[in-house]
Amino acid sequence: MKTTIPALLLLGGLAVLWAAPVATQAAADVNTSLEQRVEQLDQELRVLRRQLEIDREEREKQAAADLQKGVKVTHNGRSVKLASNDGSFEFRPGGRVQVDYAHYDADKHKLGDGTAIRRARLSAEGKVFRVWDYKVEYEFSSSSASDSAARGIRDAYLRYTGFAPLTITVGNFKEPFSFEQVSSDSALTFLERSLIDVFAPSRHIGAAVQTSGANWSLAGGLFGERPEDDAAAEGDEGYDVTARGTWAPFWDARRVLHLGAAVRRLDPDDSTNELRWRARPESNITDVRLVDTGVLTGTDDVFSYGLEAAGALGPWSLQGEYIGTKVARKSNSDVDLNGWYVLSSWFITGESRPYKVSEGVFDRVTPLGIVGQGGIGAWELALRLSNLDLNDGPLVGGEQRNLTVGLNWHLTPSVKLQANYIKVLDLDRPGNAADGDEPSAYTVRAQVDF
Repeated sequence: MKTTIPALLLLGGLAVLWAAPVATQAAADVNTSLEQRVEQLDQELRVLRRQLEIDREEREKQAAADLQKGVKVTHNGRSVKLASNDGSFEFRPGGRVQVDYAHYDADKHKLGDGTAIRRARLSAEGKVFRVWDYKVEYEFSSSSASDSAARGIRDAYLRYTGFAPLTITVGNFKEPFSFEQVSSDSALTFLERSLIDVFAPSRHIGAAVQTSGANWSLAGGLFGERPEDDAAAEGDEGYDVTARGTWAPFWDARRVLHLGAAVRRLDPDDSTNELRWRARPESNITDVRLVDTGVLTGTDDVFSYGLEAAGALGPWSLQGEYIGTKVARKSNSDVDLNGWYVLSSWFITGESRPYKVSEGVFDRVTPLGIVGQGGIGAWELALRLSNLDLNDGPLVGGEQRNLTVGLNWHLTPSVKLQANYIKVLDLDRPGNAADGDEPSAYTVRAQVDF
């Protein structure tokens, strides 16, 4: 059958009418898909932008943290300290050198002029994680051939400060006993401590607690022997219990009144129970000891107590101390020994001795004018009278009284020159060759402390 032209045209029109809605729907579907894709891309772009913002914030935080982990260097006019910016870590190297010379006007005993490196120390101290303090100090000089303990470890301790103001210290350090002894040798008014220093225990291995307030301090501890002592060659190690308290009714930069007391109980090792007290004439160049108890055997225990008083008013200061020591013996009678000193100083240039209330001691002097920076330093005159009595009943260790005159020139907070004239005023030691010996000594020191 033949299809006519009108039929073909009719069929084409119907096809067009059928295809038009389909094409319209397809176009609408395409538009919808494009809108969805654009919206999806927009969402992805917002997510990416937020992620970039988060990354930037994280980088800024990290940069701030890195800055906190940096190291800053500061100094106090005497020493340099390295510390992290957040205060968690600190490190300070230090040390001191003291060069001495002594000339003696001998009386009965030849004392021997000479020179010595009195001290040559290096130290490192600081803190880790804020609450752990540490210090290590080593002495390289032996100031006397007979003093085997002169060279070796000095401070070597770890201190926890997390219970502030209470601190806990473990290691080798000074026992809390005697105003003079707990004071740094760099801050002493005279070249040497007084005669009564023979009663002070100085440094031993042990543990101690310390605390302080606005005008007081308190410390106590349990100690054994020195790092150099050899416990393998003896019996059980002896032990030492010490405590010291101080009170300053008033104090500031130019005035202070200090009162203090200390106690000590020593139980020596159980093998020999031997103890000895003897003293040089407040000069360390010589090895002559004008007073000497000799070795006291059969010692059961030793009890010592100390009383302290000091004051400063502007350039004037006064300081005194008394120590009594009772030696209990197993087979012999007990022995009572004692000593005292009084000293006074005057700063011609107007400085004042600074006071550390947390430790109950005088600190280093800072001159009003530093030599090298247009100043003349701090000039100080000082006078000390000291007495040591090692006589009691049948024990004749000797009683000695000294007068010392001192002149100090503090060039900077860390450099000091000193000159001392020491006169033995009286020596009472009946039956001994030293009885009545009254020598004199002229001593000088150059010191740097950093």
